[in-house]
Amino acid sequence: MFTALILSANLALSAPTNMEADRVEPVNKIQLNGQLYNDDRMFVMAVSKCTVRTDSEFVETQVHHEEAPPNHIWCVVTYRNVERYPAYRTDHFDTEQEAISYLQVVEPGVPLVSLGGTAPRITLPYTKFVEWKKMNNFQEYDYKKMYSPGGENAREIMMVPRK
Repeated sequence: MFTALILSANLALSAPTNMEADRVEPVNKIQLNGQLYNDDRMFVMAVSKCTVRTDSEFVETQVHHEEAPPNHIWCVVTYRNVERYPAYRTDHFDTEQEAISYLQVVEPGVPLVSLGGTAPRITLPYTKFVEWKKMNNFQEYDYKKMYSPGGENAREIMMVPRK
């Protein structure tokens, strides 16, 4: 597993068909310290295929939302749960199951706006956490809402300084 704090903004290299008519704005907007969050969660997470390149100064993660090269690995991308969902960090894994397992352990402990930006002291089991999200009508990260119409094979590039 490789962990990186994202310091630069995500870049749209392409744009899948935008479903503007299907766009549903979250109804659970909540504010903390002047920042408007989409719901009570300060972060949302997504499992994606990715490729990683490292040079002497940077680690570059390219998240492939659609087609990925055969040599891809998997990542969990943590996005700030605010407008445009800026990427916050990536965690890399060799298999999809490793990424899913990580997400299921970590996601229930995300900080909550209703707790002043702190994580719950006691986290729900993952199945109960999923039920809680559904019950509250929380939306997951949807890359299709982040791109303009007309493109294909959506990707994001995140670069962080090498440690």
